[in-house]
Amino acid sequence: MLHIIVVHRQSIKQKILELLKKKFPHPFSVGEVAKQVEVARSTAFTWLKVLSDEGKIEVSRKVGNAIFIGLKSEY
Repeated sequence: MLHIIVVHRQSIKQKILELLKKKFPHPFSVGEVAKQVEVARSTAFTWLKVLSDEGKIEVSRKVGNAIFIGLKSEY
């Protein structure tokens, strides 16, 4: 069962990357990413943090409490 969970987690990360690549350079809010990938906002936020720590994405702007994320151009 642990193997299935790891595979599922990697597929969420991959889905987020594919979404950001497909729509590059359009930035997405955390809520938009969550809706497109069909996960909870907290799950999307967690994976966006992982991708940010890996240097693959960056915050493109903040509007009020909303954070907009985009793929780094060199990735």
